[in-house]
Amino acid sequence: MKGYAFALTAVIIWTGFILISRAGALASLSLPDMMMVRFGTAFILFFPFIWLHRKAIFQWRMMVVGAIGGLAYSLSVFNGFQSAPATHAALLLPGLMPIMIAVLAYFMAGERHSRFAWIGIGVSSLGILALLLETLLSGVSYWLGDISFVVACLFWGIFTVLLRRWKFAPWHATLGVITVTTLIFTPYYLTQLGHAFQGVPYSMIALQAFYQAVMAIAVQFVCYGKAVHILGATKMGALMALVPLLASVLAVPLFGEHVTTGLVIALVCICAGTVVGNVLPIKRPLLEK
Repeated sequence: MKGYAFALTAVIIWTGFILISRAGALASLSLPDMMMVRFGTAFILFFPFIWLHRKAIFQWRMMVVGAIGGLAYSLSVFNGFQSAPATHAALLLPGLMPIMIAVLAYFMAGERHSRFAWIGIGVSSLGILALLLETLLSGVSYWLGDISFVVACLFWGIFTVLLRRWKFAPWHATLGVITVTTLIFTPYYLTQLGHAFQGVPYSMIALQAFYQAVMAIAVQFVCYGKAVHILGATKMGALMALVPLLASVLAVPLFGEHVTTGLVIALVCICAGTVVGNVLPIKRPLLEK
């Protein structure tokens, strides 16, 4: 029950992350600005803890985890928000993550999944494929955003499996992601200062700073990490597929986005796959890392 409580908190915060990130993109907040609002603010807020835990953070495995789960994932996902609607983010991000995590956990962490778990993943995959095919065939301009979301899911899957395999404490992993991403991205951002926050209301900047730095990084990362340690990478990945039901329902009235056939098929398949993947048991890992 404790694991599911952490997982539910992560699901709610992740839903808000999708909606607020899309709102920032619609408010002309650029990708570099989004990155610095998210990680720069978090680095300043949590610097005392970063300094206190510097020995745990500055090691090569943490550098790898931080670069993948922070820099690579965030660049991909924020690039997606610049062009694709929130309904696509709501379905592709949490819908594709269980597939990536399950496959990667099988090869990288020795997890063995039940037949029914694979069936649930397969059903969800059909919905993802339907949405991607609709985007490609319709010729709309946001196909690049959908591809960015797919790449982001790959990076998050690797991050999730490594987090469990290397057994980093969730709080250390959170601080590591903040530190590595900020230190790598800041030099580039300094070259973009002349174009920073052009035409973006201060209220939007403040909202993004609070939610991205405090809720989406600190609170959500810790809850996600604890849920991964308690429930396992595959189970947590499957639970994250509940996000589409919440985020897509809210995105339509908030942003005036259209409901398409591909979206409906994807939502039904992902929800069905989530039920199958969570109600029916997943076998324990055969290999303990």
